[in-house]
Amino acid sequence: MGAGELFDMSGEVALITGGGTGLGFAMARALALHGATVALAGNKPEILKAAAEAIGALGGRAIWVPLDVRRDEMIGTAFDEVENRAGPVGVLVNNAGIAHRDKATQLSRETLRNVMSVNVDSAFMVAQEAARRMIRDGRGGSVINVSSVLSEVPVRQVAAYGTSKAALSQMTRCLALEWAKHRIRVNEIRPGWFATALTDPFLKGAGSTVMAGQNPLGRLGSPNDLDGAVLLLASKAGAYMTGSAITVDGGHSIAR
Repeated sequence: MGAGELFDMSGEVALITGGGTGLGFAMARALALHGATVALAGNKPEILKAAAEAIGALGGRAIWVPLDVRRDEMIGTAFDEVENRAGPVGVLVNNAGIAHRDKATQLSRETLRNVMSVNVDSAFMVAQEAARRMIRDGRGGSVINVSSVLSEVPVRQVAAYGTSKAALSQMTRCLALEWAKHRIRVNEIRPGWFATALTDPFLKGAGSTVMAGQNPLGRLGSPNDLDGAVLLLASKAGAYMTGSAITVDGGHSIAR
């Protein structure tokens, strides 16, 4: 099987949470340009609409659906809308997430619960909805959780975020084991330091230069650096992968 066939996403429908900006948009674009119909989900309609139009201008097929992943009633509705407009979701990219910057002695219960609610609880509920429908239809599929190198590498002042991503990594393995019999593959991508709105509080000022200088490859990640990983896990090329983690960090996690 040639590379074109291995990575061909034609006929697939992929739902990407947090798909309107940053890494979510970049992964959606990669999937769309390899043939998938992508559904961008989030809670900012104007941004989602612009993102879908941008993918369309490149020749890809994209729609957008409103979804606040913290609201359970919106999750099923979003999947219903995607099914009605594009077909059943065969690929889920669980990308929605939030970060924080707090000293552990000053981290409030509210901040802790908010980070866990989005990064762990909501990721589980969205994956659960996707899996229920894949099982219902007997067609299998791929769930890709976007974790972080901070799931294993401790960094000061992000205790809640790092803990949430460690939980997401364990969730990935648990779901992979339980859903394998249904031909649902569950894997994760662990990005390193990328310049996005999520990392702005950490990389502002001299932060980006410092982090790039500490990276073995000498730079921060670019959004398209995740293209290969998401295509591998979403396509036939990754058909025998489940419970796996792909680290995309320029060597950051091995240089400490």
